[in-house]
Amino acid sequence: MSTEHRAPFQAGDWIVEPELNCLRKDDQEKHLEPKVMKVLLALADHPNHVVAKDDLIAAVWPGTFVSDDVLTRCISVLRRVTQDDATMPHFIQTVPKVGYRLLAPIHELPSDPVKEQDEVSVPAPISAEIPIAIPSEPLLPGQERRFVPYPVVLAALAIVVLAVVALAVWRFLWAGTPRETVLKTLPFTSRDGEQLQPAFSPDGKTIAYVAVPEDGGAQHIYIKSITAQTSSPVTSGPGEDFSPTWSPDGTRIAYLSNSTEGLGIYVVDLRSRATRRVFVPQSASQWEQGALTWSPDGESLAFPDHAGSNPSSSIVLLNMKTLQSQVLTTPPDGWEGDLTPAFSPDGKRIAFSRASETAVRDLYWIAATGGPVHQITHDSAGIDSLAWFPDGKSVAFSSNRGGKSALWRVFLRGGTPTRMPIGTEDAAQPTVSRSGNILRVAYTQGSAIWSIIAVTRGAEGISRELLSSTQEDSAPSFARDGLRFAFQSQRSGFQEIWMAAVDGTGAHPLTHGNGPLTGSPSWGHQHDEVLFDSRTGGHSHIFAIRATGGSPQQLTNGDFNDITPRWSNDDNTVYFRSNRGGRWQLWRVDRNGGSPQPVTTGDGIVPQESPDGKFLYFARGGEAGIWRVPIQGGPETEVVSEPASGYWGYWEVTPHGIVFLDTRQASLRTYDPATKNTTNFAKLKRLPPRFAGLSMNPNGQQILLTDESHASRHLTLSEMTTGR
Repeated sequence: MSTEHRAPFQAGDWIVEPELNCLRKDDQEKHLEPKVMKVLLALADHPNHVVAKDDLIAAVWPGTFVSDDVLTRCISVLRRVTQDDATMPHFIQTVPKVGYRLLAPIHELPSDPVKEQDEVSVPAPISAEIPIAIPSEPLLPGQERRFVPYPVVLAALAIVVLAVVALAVWRFLWAGTPRETVLKTLPFTSRDGEQLQPAFSPDGKTIAYVAVPEDGGAQHIYIKSITAQTSSPVTSGPGEDFSPTWSPDGTRIAYLSNSTEGLGIYVVDLRSRATRRVFVPQSASQWEQGALTWSPDGESLAFPDHAGSNPSSSIVLLNMKTLQSQVLTTPPDGWEGDLTPAFSPDGKRIAFSRASETAVRDLYWIAATGGPVHQITHDSAGIDSLAWFPDGKSVAFSSNRGGKSALWRVFLRGGTPTRMPIGTEDAAQPTVSRSGNILRVAYTQGSAIWSIIAVTRGAEGISRELLSSTQEDSAPSFARDGLRFAFQSQRSGFQEIWMAAVDGTGAHPLTHGNGPLTGSPSWGHQHDEVLFDSRTGGHSHIFAIRATGGSPQQLTNGDFNDITPRWSNDDNTVYFRSNRGGRWQLWRVDRNGGSPQPVTTGDGIVPQESPDGKFLYFARGGEAGIWRVPIQGGPETEVVSEPASGYWGYWEVTPHGIVFLDTRQASLRTYDPATKNTTNFAKLKRLPPRFAGLSMNPNGQQILLTDESHASRHLTLSEMTTGR
């Protein structure tokens, strides 16, 4: 199959320029990776015909073994760039179990006659016997033109070529561009429930991981040999266990746990299974993302924690002999902090992610003895976790920098990260090991069906699916007329604000940020405007956009993070959560501008006015319950003990009462602040996913909320050969 379609051509609405790896439409210009362009060219050679996956792989990666997910990733990138929807494609169609078909019509572009006339003919080769004239400044009277012999020119060219080669060799030896060939990619776990946070043992023969049972019980640490079919539990009990890391001798595993005794760092001996708590951190800082690492000399554990009253997390070192802790890093004021530390193989450095906001991070490293921090990436994107390559020169990390979460590699000296040939879609939490020239990478891969469902008052366990996608649809917000709703979705490859009719039809994007995480929609009470937060410029801020579309209006700014906005009853004030005061609080700002003002002294999230405008209700980021504070100031008091921690978006203040999710009974309930009575609204089939939300129709008879089904997160193990 030929991919030599080098002249520019038109595919649908897009001008394809293969030599520039570029797509153009109107004022848009999208640059593609070379392999992604080759996939498009291979499909363009057979427009409107199905091209088998094997044929595409043979055309784009000839003589190289690659897995299907590499091709799938390229198709995903093309869909994202061309704003194609896999469920209703107009550019590329997936033919299940066969391949792909280019639906966009192909048109050859007329040649440019002006360009053809401007082309310069190439002169005939010059004989070595003929001297070459080197033009210089105009000759003065009496001067003669100087000639440089051809051998001198050859010598000069040779020097230039040698310099270029030497530079290339130097870059290759330091930064390295290892040739990696994927040998095999196989499922490592497939048991019920979810398996995540893999960690290789020092000898690379065993993987520790976290197992989350399907029945909703506590999650614990398990281990499994890479050659075995079964796994065995390492921890037990009512506590939730996270982030396993091996001791250098492979006899112990340290992990984080949250139980009735509170937070703690524990160490379990794999021979005796004796367990002891070695440290009590202040708070859980992204524990589900590889928050614990053991130094290669066995003397220290590193983890993220808060130093004193500092609201930002720092990397902390725990001496395993004295059990004394030392703060290693100091993030900028107002930032979320430093997270996901990992010791280098020689123990001299610690790589970590630094977050201005949870979804806005870059990679850094610092000497294990302290000192200045060194920035590695400059993406300001989502980073889940990281792992060192065995040579200590580069790290693997999971990020949404290219759209969906995938595995990337970047060298310590920086430069542009490269996408790894494995884990190209829905992959996270890498761990890396090496045996000879075999490189093993284990990682978490997940999938789910996300839906916006409608639940009617009194319907016990019955719901109607309005929208459904393999990409996350969540956090619905009803329009004031009850005929439309906004929601956040990753259908385009990036999370944006979308709109749909109340029956789910006509779904279309309202924002087009194409990169920064955008979410938390809130429809106005009086006007057809939608509030949302978006992480442009490295921090999260509040924006408003008309329901008819157009350019969003930015309402907050500064080196702070502002999230989860909600309108006042008259839409003249915007309430939001912010750390602009040095810690998370509720703030408000006038719709037409002005200086934001704090509302609460403590934490608050998704703030909402009472119908009479006297109180501001809110949840708290790390606590259960719904709270309120008088608008004019006063004590902050709890009014309802649900929803549970992590479900802070599952409630809403309405004229019909405060509707909320009761996680203990998997039901929707309504609280009347006047009588303090709680009544049942409807029973749910299952608990919805955390960190999303619900919205009640203004008529009070229907609630929209997020549903996640067929959720699966398991471990995948890939083996690659490496060479140079």
